[in-house]
Amino acid sequence: MKLIALLSIFYSILAFAGPMKEISSTEEFEAYLLDAQFNGVLLIQKDQRVLYRKAHGLRDFESQVPLKITDKFQMGSITKQFVSASILKLQDQGKLSIDDDLTKHIPQYLFLKGVSIRDILNHTSGIDNYTDNKSFMKIAFGKKSLTLNDIIDFLSTLPLNFTPKTKWQYSNSGYIVAGKVVEAVSGLTWDEFISTNFLKPLKMNNTGYVEYFESVSDTRGHQFVDGKFKKVEGFNMSWALSAGALYTTVDDLALWTDIYDSSPLLSKSAKKEMQTPFLSNHGLGLNITKYKNDIKIHHGGRTPGFNSNLIYLKKAQLKVVKLDNNDGGAADITPVALDFFASGKALALKTAPFAADIKQMVDYEGQYQSPSLKMKIYFKNGQLYAFPEGQREFLLTANDIDSFRLMGFAGEEFIRDHQGKVTQLHHYQNGSMAVFKKVP
Repeated sequence: MKLIALLSIFYSILAFAGPMKEISSTEEFEAYLLDAQFNGVLLIQKDQRVLYRKAHGLRDFESQVPLKITDKFQMGSITKQFVSASILKLQDQGKLSIDDDLTKHIPQYLFLKGVSIRDILNHTSGIDNYTDNKSFMKIAFGKKSLTLNDIIDFLSTLPLNFTPKTKWQYSNSGYIVAGKVVEAVSGLTWDEFISTNFLKPLKMNNTGYVEYFESVSDTRGHQFVDGKFKKVEGFNMSWALSAGALYTTVDDLALWTDIYDSSPLLSKSAKKEMQTPFLSNHGLGLNITKYKNDIKIHHGGRTPGFNSNLIYLKKAQLKVVKLDNNDGGAADITPVALDFFASGKALALKTAPFAADIKQMVDYEGQYQSPSLKMKIYFKNGQLYAFPEGQREFLLTANDIDSFRLMGFAGEEFIRDHQGKVTQLHHYQNGSMAVFKKVP
């Protein structure tokens, strides 16, 4: 989904032709979820009032047991905002400052000297991301239980990727270190601190950490491999710990969003720190971006077989909570859900199959240029592909004449002149359209 981030000029969609369709009713939204093969649970609240709360699909594709709205899911990296809130809680208690050098609280890790707590929380520390290291992940997905120390000891053998504060680079490692700071300062384990200071006061009774998720939930993760879904076998979640090991329900996550505004569990100054973006629109464990005339607080999460999304609009007080156990086989439905429940209508990608004329594919091939990005369209092994410069190739699947969907999250429409010659490509994503001109 990186393509849209690289486009600098967008145009509002005035006509809903080509690869997109408009959703303006609950019935159309329900039909969209079915077409998009959504398998999970979705909760929408506004001003504490439930607008939508429903489970779709199956807990386990083998047993065919239906999901329930109360089922537990792995939340992945949404865990990070619980950890950043814990650090801010300790700051409220006068036990640390987020601008402290890490070695003030964990002096045994000298390789972290010069890195502040703030740096690890906003992903500007330069600490190498351990989940990108193939040799480590082979160990991680074994049966061995790992500790924060085990992971940090591994990190100590690697140099920093850059000088702290000079760049932004998403790093699970930073939140492993943050968990260690919570433990060193509080005397509790990272998950005990979260439970004591947040989960219990908020009555989030179905959220927590266990090494084996299967011991607390019958929901099984699935990955789309070689054209079909495969159940992910249970594994020890200690590879993720304070970077992404919490489980939860949609109702519990909706309770959590009160921490951004109304909850007294954090001070006003702590909330402001948490929600102040630094580099790449990232606050402390949160993404902070504009959404129309509102502020959008959001973050996603992923573990093998599971995907999660949590969105909160500050002015509208709209909460979108999505948890699914369908990893890689369907589009992310949260942008459409947000637009529909925020404004009453949304644009969604058409998913209807269409038998495209292979002879016509040659019309599309060539180089295309937007004001900020080049894209190559080419035909290979009977399939059409888009290749944005500096990225990877994306499969295009026909859903109408001259209309395609791009990997389930974007739409492409080829535009012809009065002589029938392809001259432009319109790229639709997240409710906007970018124009690419075909290079002669």
